[in-house]
Amino acid sequence: MAYPIKLAEKIPWHSTFNQECIDDAATFPDVLTVGNLAKILANKNFVATLINASDDAKNFGQEVVGFRDIYLGAPLGTSAPAVPVPPAAITVPVGVVVGIDAFTRLIIGQLDAHPNMTDAIRAAMGILPDARGLGSPSIKSARALGGSQVALRLGLARYPAVAIDRRRAGGAWEQIGVSITADFIDTDAPLVAGVSESREYRIQGIVANVRQGPISAAVLAATTP
Repeated sequence: MAYPIKLAEKIPWHSTFNQECIDDAATFPDVLTVGNLAKILANKNFVATLINASDDAKNFGQEVVGFRDIYLGAPLGTSAPAVPVPPAAITVPVGVVVGIDAFTRLIIGQLDAHPNMTDAIRAAMGILPDARGLGSPSIKSARALGGSQVALRLGLARYPAVAIDRRRAGGAWEQIGVSITADFIDTDAPLVAGVSESREYRIQGIVANVRQGPISAAVLAATTP
């Protein structure tokens, strides 16, 4: 499965992911650094704390409502109910990231695009994508920045990564990069220095280091020298 959406699935997923990251740290030393491993562990623990605390708070609220209703509406002679006990205060541990889901998806994307990644490791980590959930990648915008650079805004359509292709001056398509985020900047110099040129871009999803799925519609941009 890919990173879970349902809260009930996040606690066991983070537990498995944390352990697999520890076991495979030597395989991905540039991604699973000491600092990132510490964050993954802290996040794993705090995800459980947050979800359990939320459930405890809901239960406490229901107990308070029942307590209120007994005191307000019970007939005379009713025994006093037990006072509801509020849940423990939440303590935020050192190293927890604000934006746990976004951080986790960033790490997943970096791992998925890593040359040492295999489907066996993906399966063990729980990051094999669900093909049924993948959409059609698209380029939402292409904007000239000056200096012959072009900024692309990408729609990844739930793919862990996309390949970016470019065509210049009516030539052949060439892959110029891979992106795991929605923003990509083409920084290549023009074919003729100081001259504006027409560039076309398209993208395609990547799963398990293999391009697959539909290729997006091409988007045209004119560079500004």
